Amino acid sequence: MALEQSTRALVIGGCGFVGKHLVQQLLAAGHPVRVFDLQPYPDPQVESVVGDLRKAEQVLQACHDVGTVFLCAAAVDWGWGNAQLLHDVNVLGPQHVVAACQATGVAQLIYTSSVDVVFEGKPIRAGDEQLPYPKQHLDIYGATKTAGERLVLAANGQAGLATSALRLGGVYGPGDSHRLPSLVNLGKRGPIPRLGNGSARFSHIYVENAAHGHILAAQRLTADGAMGGQAYFLVDPNPDNFFLFLKPIVEALGLRMAKRHVPFGLMHFLAWPSEFWYRTTRSKTRPSLTRYTVTSTCVDFWFTGAKAANDFGYQPLVDLAEARQRTIAWAKREFNLGMK
Repeated sequence: MALEQSTRALVIGGCGFVGKHLVQQLLAAGHPVRVFDLQPYPDPQVESVVGDLRKAEQVLQACHDVGTVFLCAAAVDWGWGNAQLLHDVNVLGPQHVVAACQATGVAQLIYTSSVDVVFEGKPIRAGDEQLPYPKQHLDIYGATKTAGERLVLAANGQAGLATSALRLGGVYGPGDSHRLPSLVNLGKRGPIPRLGNGSARFSHIYVENAAHGHILAAQRLTADGAMGGQAYFLVDPNPDNFFLFLKPIVEALGLRMAKRHVPFGLMHFLAWPSEFWYRTTRSKTRPSLTRYTVTSTCVDFWFTGAKAANDFGYQPLVDLAEARQRTIAWAKREFNLGMK
């Protein structure tokens, strides 16, 4: 059964970046919402359940009396950090959620996936859902997200559960705790390096558009329909070079992009010792330079999103100009920059 207004939705990871925006849009549409997260959800309109995705019994309890589950929670690390944590959250977590949904009669499970599930370092231009999973990923994150996605999609039609996965492009916007903060930290030390020759394009998606896409998908998903067991690339149109795309945001914060480009080969070579240091010292500070971060911004890495438009009518809720303005306004407050 597709998502209806009376359907109680469970957002696992509802305190996270995409999850928080999804919760707010569900509330605005009149849906009763439950959030399952490591921390309590601050809005009293939401039924907040504090728990750990790695604990099967806690996930099971959270799934009772729910029609639709959105699995937004993930451990993120674009390098070779805590492999055990990434596996436990991104692989065992979906396993627990699938089992809980089947045991409690949940009708729908929508998994927040990533374009990284098909990325092995080779250029992708106008990528679509015909792309295979790679034999080797550049990082543990991509490998574990792939494993989680496959688990969810394979469960479609079992015990009445309909499943689908949304492969998000690079998410940006208010609440970002990864990409923009990393650039801001670099920018505080000097001009932000521009990797590659500037020709590579990258698919982004604004966070409110990502949340909107989840709701549109849930409104159409049934186990025996076209979407059941399917994965979709969810991206905004008009991909651009990673650094050119973010340049207006960075400059509005009073930071600068470097004028010259740093060759891909040099940065890829330097990423090896950066990753090695991170892995051997087990530093809590993620390296800004890894083979993934270098390669994903220096080779074409973009997708059409046509299947999502065709199957559940995805179109951006917020256009690019407005998305940038909202991101800039939030970032000025968040990082106390560009406030003159």
